[in-house]
Amino acid sequence: MSGRPLGNVGDIVNAEGEDYYRGTGADRRPGVGDLHLRITQAPLNTTQEWIVVRGIEKPLGKPERPEADYVIRRRVLLDIERPAPKGPTW
Repeated sequence: MSGRPLGNVGDIVNAEGEDYYRGTGADRRPGVGDLHLRITQAPLNTTQEWIVVRGIEKPLGKPERPEADYVIRRRVLLDIERPAPKGPTW
């Protein structure tokens, strides 16, 4: 298991259609197009390939969708670009 977190609240996840599903369980639907998701609940750091993430989707050029669960490939979450940490304020 990696020591790196899979995602933090507020992180933006960008995934291609084959790397995510909308919903979980019986209501799970394959992704269509690119996903742009703001994480609202930090996912657990597991070794599973598919991770459940809760967030708010913002399709390009459209309004935000309601908060929902998504199933996303682990490698996509590991590729989240985060800003560099800020130094101390003196």
